[in-house]
Amino acid sequence: MKKSILILSLFFSASFAFANNCEERRGALDFGSGTTKAFAAVVDICAKKIVSVLYEDRLPLALNEALEKSSTKEIPAATVQAAYPKIKNFVAKMKELQVTRIEGVATSVFRVAKNGKTTAEKISEEIGIPVQVISQEREAELGYWSALAQKKIEPTELMVVWDIGGGSMQMYSRDHGKVHIYQGDLASVTFKNKILQVLQFKNPAEVSSPNPLGMQKEAALQLAKNHAYLNVPKYFKEIASKARWIGVGGVLSASVQRQAHSGAHEFTSGQLGEALNKRAQLNDSQLEGDYKISDVSNLALVLGYMQALKISKVETVQASLGQGLIYQSLQSK
Repeated sequence: MKKSILILSLFFSASFAFANNCEERRGALDFGSGTTKAFAAVVDICAKKIVSVLYEDRLPLALNEALEKSSTKEIPAATVQAAYPKIKNFVAKMKELQVTRIEGVATSVFRVAKNGKTTAEKISEEIGIPVQVISQEREAELGYWSALAQKKIEPTELMVVWDIGGGSMQMYSRDHGKVHIYQGDLASVTFKNKILQVLQFKNPAEVSSPNPLGMQKEAALQLAKNHAYLNVPKYFKEIASKARWIGVGGVLSASVQRQAHSGAHEFTSGQLGEALNKRAQLNDSQLEGDYKISDVSNLALVLGYMQALKISKVETVQASLGQGLIYQSLQSK
């Protein structure tokens, strides 16, 4: 009897030790064009999965808006400097949670700005973690992996992961081992500014908000439709109506989801149309939140694309590129 208990004890001790050897604590920062996101999790490197989320937070940081107003086409140093205390706090909280491996990725605004690479390097030095400026293709790939980390989706399932940020738009799909990517330049801030310039004859360097859109909502919709017709690759146009669309990124999963169908994890083109009709009449004082200058134009952008491509529904997940970075690294081991 004693011998059996000893064997069982040794077995459970070995199992516990093995489980502990498999677990790590990893973190990531996603420096987007309008939002910086922090994510940390316990991962199982043996089972190749995220076990539990330790920490998530986000910081509205309008880098793309600041870039658009810059006469030198640079990210203003003062904008980044003012955010350092909060970004450092993200890192400090992760370290308090014993996260030993933290990485950072920087996206669209850092690719476009003249000082984007040097700004990312300065951020890296200031907060003490590596920050890499990634290509738009890599951004699309990480968006795909961030969706897989959130949802029980088989990679072979016909689906498109759709990511819209402040300065860029990506679509990513895999079909029989072949990867298809759309890399677009129409996004939240760039579309808002196009409305200001083309429809309202205003200078985005001087005026930030197009609200209220009013009767111009139809013209804004047409701008988005035309862009989709002219720029989205044939592959996505052909599969759009039958594919499963997963929306990641702040525009789809936060801004549009909240306005079109609050509290849910999906929205239809019909719900989007109703929301646009109502909210197009509102000015900035009647809107709320950190992104109100682009919230309503986001509705027109997404609805225009959905109508052009005949997308009836988009599911959304609260995911960051940081999650994708961590999850993909587990699959490659």
